Amino acid sequence: MQISVDVHNYMETLVGHVLAKDEYIEKYDNEQLADLACLALGQLRPIYIRFDIDFLSALAEEKLVQYKSNSEIAVKNAEAMIQQDRRKNREDDIPVIFAHQSFDDDVELEWFEKPLLKGKK
Repeated sequence: MQISVDVHNYMETLVGHVLAKDEYIEKYDNEQLADLACLALGQLRPIYIRFDIDFLSALAEEKLVQYKSNSEIAVKNAEAMIQQDRRKNREDDIPVIFAHQSFDDDVELEWFEKPLLKGKK
């Protein structure tokens, strides 16, 4: 088994779909697109799966719409960070504040996030 081949983060797929739009491809070079992907994915809860079709067949449509929306918001937040790249002016120490939070850690786990085995008591 090779983890990078057999398992992947589904959010990478959704962020990739957002970044594949003409509005991003025409505006940014490959280095900037890679930065956008990293910054966007860092804001999103990963969903590790083996096969997209198996995951999507059991996923409610509302959740898929929510994940797509979260991906678009994360890319927009990342875009703001790229446009105001602090690496260019290191003397300006301005904190980065995200406009939208992508997920809430207090929300109950989804069916695919729950452990299969119960812990010993």
